[in-house]
Amino acid sequence: MSNSFLQCIADICGDELATLARESKCSVYGGKTVVIEGHKGIVDYSADKLTFASPHGFIIVNGEGLRIRHLEKNFAVIVGKIISLEVNNGK
Repeated sequence: MSNSFLQCIADICGDELATLARESKCSVYGGKTVVIEGHKGIVDYSADKLTFASPHGFIIVNGEGLRIRHLEKNFAVIVGKIISLEVNNGK
């Protein structure tokens, strides 16, 4: 992604480019797949709940039959029945 594109998004959101670049992104597809970008590692893992650390707190995926389909530094793909996705600041 080019910096000019990210700068455009930062301008629309009213954020600094550096802030936008440090954030996590979560995408849910069809209630069966979650893609998490920018995570900082797994905190908790079970078939019903996956918790990832993020730059500003936690990303929690709740569901049934959850499995990590792909995992690498800062990127994860989770599959199963997705019931909810929560992003919180850890408080």
